[in-house]
Formats: sequence, structure tokens, C-alpha cells
Amino acid sequence: MTKLYTIGEMSQIFNAKTEKIKTDLLVHGFSIDSRTINAGELFFCIKGENTDGHHYIPQALEKGACAVVADPVSIPEAIRQSSFPRILVPDPNLALREWAADIRKRFTGKVLAVTGSNGKTTTKEILAGLCRYLDPNAYATPGNFNNFIGVPLTLLKAPHDAKWWIIEIGTNHFGEVAELSKVVRPTAGIITNIGQSHLEFLQNTEGVAREKSGLFAGMSPGNKVIVPDTLLHLDLVEEEAVKAGVDILKTTAVTEQSSEKNSKIRLFNEWFESSIDSPLLQQNLVLALTLLKKEGVPVALLKQAAATLELSVKGRYQQIEIDDWILIDDTYNANPSSFYSVLENLNIIYPDLRKIVVCGAMAELGDLSPELHRQVGETMVKNGIEKMFGLGGSEINFYLEGWKNGGGKTEAAQHFSDIDDLTNTFREELQASDLVLVKGSRSAKMERFVEAML
Repeated sequence: MTKLYTIGEMSQIFNAKTEKIKTDLLVHGFSIDSRTINAGELFFCIKGENTDGHHYIPQALEKGACAVVADPVSIPEAIRQSSFPRILVPDPNLALREWAADIRKRFTGKVLAVTGSNGKTTTKEILAGLCRYLDPNAYATPGNFNNFIGVPLTLLKAPHDAKWWIIEIGTNHFGEVAELSKVVRPTAGIITNIGQSHLEFLQNTEGVAREKSGLFAGMSPGNKVIVPDTLLHLDLVEEEAVKAGVDILKTTAVTEQSSEKNSKIRLFNEWFESSIDSPLLQQNLVLALTLLKKEGVPVALLKQAAATLELSVKGRYQQIEIDDWILIDDTYNANPSSFYSVLENLNIIYPDLRKIVVCGAMAELGDLSPELHRQVGETMVKNGIEKMFGLGGSEINFYLEGWKNGGGKTEAAQHFSDIDDLTNTFREELQASDLVLVKGSRSAKMERFVEAML
């Protein structure tokens, strides 16, 4: 936050009522966490799935909060009549987004947005790495702060002396991408792919495509969005782009050359060298490079940026060499589309290694969950996976059914409900030169297995 706002300006943005506070008071910062708030900062009483900031108003005031942004109905009855400075709004979460939208309006640089079913964070990190070569102050969404709370927090903390902001936009309900896009107002964007994600709420891949097309809602006519030419429901996405006046630009598969140290991809009639050797991640690199070229960055400069790019995103296709075997940590999340991609990728890159999958369940698949787990189990066998260790509940049984349907050996696939039993059995069966993929949804907490191996 570069500009200092007065309480009066804040109340105008929120169309709010103020009590017990002077309107000319300057706000020097903000917090949504009463444990870390500093004296003089504004406390937003954010409501989350498991907590409500209204319950922590006393702690925030005790630490010196200049005021609280609160819903008057949600203020605990015990302190409702107390005399403390407050900005009263119907929805503090919405107020945070409204403030972030005002901050965004004042930024004169370029704002690049990334959305998609899979690969959002990795593509965002690649794009951020390239932009930081062009401008050391380039700022990107930290981690996966891509929801209704994370996106406004990112904008509120972004430096205004940067030339580039790179913002990741996620969703799991209809309308969220469009609403966040209106806050972010991207000048250009990327849709990484359309896949079977959040089907519990988005129903099917067509619903996913419509939701990701919400990216256009905050864009201006003539803005550009880069997509792979293999994008599922591309016609639908293009139709939505036409309605918004946004230009869709499609990338194609690239020629690739690899050496022990670096890989090269052929793009714009030039060879780009980088440390990214995975075909899966190279496609993300192509999306990022194409976007920056369309934003006016010279190809020569992009080649230099790609050559210096270093990518290490924990839990997202992170390759770790442990003694004489290789672990691929892809534990951050999982859905059928991302599973298919990584399995096909491993089969291409490591055709001669014995490949093992250690997997947890895929969440938010609704009524399709059993069948989609079966399909992934079958796809494991088709892509040369020789052993499968599943950790979790009933969903693992559906992996096993698919494994058997695909012709996998019954004894080569095992179901565990206890992490210690899994790790002990795995160590007994591990062989030199094995390649081990670890993957599951966040709720499966498959990072526990990775941590046990390190």
C-alpha cells in the first residue's frame, strides 16, 4: 500500500458509517490477523470458513488498532455497546476487495493475470521470474493467495514503483473469477488449461470453461489472453472473449532439445535456453513468453530472461534426488486433468525407470468422484506405473478398481489408512533408480510422505 488513506476516504470507498473516530485520521497499514497487527493499523474483521475476525476485536484494539472494519450485526454482544473506533459495513470481506480495487485503479503499470484448472501457480512463478529480470521490483501473488481474501491482500501489499504485477486468480464456485477479475482489472492474461477441477461446484468441464472465461470480465477491449491451442472447450472460451472484446492468442506445441544442464525450446523462430526440462512446465514457459512478447518485450530480452530463470515451487512437480532414487513432489493439489498430464509426462521423460505412484484422494469431484478415481487408476497402468501406494479412505478403493481394470497386477497396488504403515512398506519395496510421484489433493496432506522421506 503506497498511498495513505484517511478514515474518511475509506468510509467513502466502502459507503460506510464511522463511529468513535476522526475522519481525517491517516491509516498507516492494515491487518486481518489480531495476532500480528501493529499499533495504528486498521483491523478488518474477515470471516473465513473456520474463523470470524469479529471475535478478535478486543485483541486487535489491545494491540493498538486505530479502528476496526466490522459488520455491526456480527460484533459480539458483549462488546457491541463498548466505545471503540469502528467503520461499519455489511460485509468486511467485500470492503477489503473494494479497497483493493481502489488501490488497483491507481497503479499505472501492467497487471498480468493467470487462471486455469492446473498449473496456475507454476505459470505465475515462471511469469514472475521473467518479469523480475525485466524489473527487479516486479511483484507476484505470494504462494497461492488466489481467492477472495488472497487476491485483495496481494493488491494491497503490491509496490506501486513496480512495472509489473502478476496476479493468480483461483475459484471453486461460479462467478468468483469474474468478480476477482473486476478487482484486478488485468491488462493481459493467461488461461493455462481447462480440466476436471472443482466439479462438485462447477458441475462439468464446460462449467469450468465458463468460470475461467470470467477472467475477461475485468479486462478492456483489445486486451490479450494467451491460451494453449489444445484448450478444452476452446470454442466456448473464444465466444466469451468475443463478447468482452478480448483477443485470444493460441500457443502451439514447441520443438524441444535437452542436455544434461539445460533444455531448449523453439519459439518465435528462435531457440530459448532454460533450466526447465519438463515438457509439462515448458508449455507453461511458452504461455508466459508469448504473453510478454505480445506485451512488447523484445525477443532478445526474453531469451536472456529465460536463460536465467530458476524455478522451484514446493509441492508442484518439484524433482528431488534422494540417494539413488528420484522423488517428484506434486503434493500441492490433484484433480484428474493434472494427474493425466503428469502421468503422461513421466512416461515420456523416464521411459526406462521403474515408476511408482504414492497417491491420496482427489477432492471436490462430486458424484463423479468414484468414476474419475477409477479412470486415474487405469491411466496409471497405461502410462507404465509399476506400483501404486494409496493413502486415505474409500477413494483409494476406486483407484484400485481402475488399476485392475487397466490390467495392473493386484499385488502391485496397495491401500493404506496410516501414514506410518505406508512409509514403512514403501521403504521395504523401494529399489535403486526408482522414480516416485507423490500426488493428492490438499486435504490428503501427501506432503507428510515427502517429509518422511527427506
